[in-house]
Amino acid sequence: MSNKGRYKVGARASNRLPEALKSNEGIRQALKAVEGHFPMDLYVDDLELELLQKSSRTLSRFLVPGSKIDIAIQFAQLCEISSDLFKEVKEIRKKIKSIISDNEDELETNHVGALQYVGEFRSEMGPALADSIVLRRFANFVDAVLLAQIQYSAENVEIELFIVE
Repeated sequence: MSNKGRYKVGARASNRLPEALKSNEGIRQALKAVEGHFPMDLYVDDLELELLQKSSRTLSRFLVPGSKIDIAIQFAQLCEISSDLFKEVKEIRKKIKSIISDNEDELETNHVGALQYVGEFRSEMGPALADSIVLRRFANFVDAVLLAQIQYSAENVEIELFIVE
């Protein structure tokens, strides 16, 4: 995959709802709650989407290679995706902790210099941190959608996460 594609990630009223319910006050409030956590639009590129897909089998089931991306994901699948992504982040953080442990002496004697001359920092830790940011950002968006759905469930609100090209 190249990183030329750009995909918008957002929340909307569930496409399973009748049209009359898609614009009720509960839906508006739930979507506003998601926006409160993510006031700016969230976009991912091809490489980030590929990482997300590799990190969550549930998400990968929604993405069909070679087809236009326009998917909607509801509550149960979002719970699975959130869990998958945070497990992957936990593994990345273990790897980072191991790199720091392995190079503790260098960091204590010359922390800035060690970042420059210890290859593991640039070749392994840098990419691991970049992946962690992508996964956490997307997982946090998923969690914001889940939270809004739960907070407004008394009003029969059903929202979904969407990814569209």
